Amino acid sequence: MSYVNNILAVYSQVEPDELLHGQVWYEMAKRSAQDIADKCQLPLHIVVGVVAALSPTNKWERNLVDAELFCQTFVDGGYIEEVSACTYKTMWEKAWRILQEMPGDCQTVANILNGPKITDFFWCIMGFDTCVIDGHAWCIANADRRTMQEVPSIGKKLRAELQDAYAVAGHKVGLTAYQMQAATWVAWRRIHGVV
Repeated sequence: MSYVNNILAVYSQVEPDELLHGQVWYEMAKRSAQDIADKCQLPLHIVVGVVAALSPTNKWERNLVDAELFCQTFVDGGYIEEVSACTYKTMWEKAWRILQEMPGDCQTVANILNGPKITDFFWCIMGFDTCVIDGHAWCIANADRRTMQEVPSIGKKLRAELQDAYAVAGHKVGLTAYQMQAATWVAWRRIHGVV
């Protein structure tokens, strides 16, 4: 069975509220970033870059709090030593670098992020038709329930193949790749009792 068929098999089990979640999650994430951008008077793509940088191992609600703290501290003339976030210190440094360099374009922000999952997360929030490929996305596309430690390494070629599969599956039912990935993840979590 192909990746697309496996994704669509999970999609066929998506409940209405899960579909709605998939359709609006990234739009709501973008609105949340826009709220921070407006409050701090920063460009949206800069704030989304900070959010993406601070996202690894960070719960979404806390991710937004941390991103706002970084942005507000920066615009107030503060220093990186005055902030912290619920993620790795190297991610703090990426977030701060985005603020310091203030790139005028999305691609430069993506280059600073320089990690496949956080870069894809950035592009998804910005509204580009791609998706984040993590262990859960791999499991869905392979119809194979595993722990995250059991998922094989996802290299560049496999990541591209899986992103294409989510895009094809999404387009078959009128969704973007990121909407398909988000909706199927919520359904997968329910179906398999993933916490």
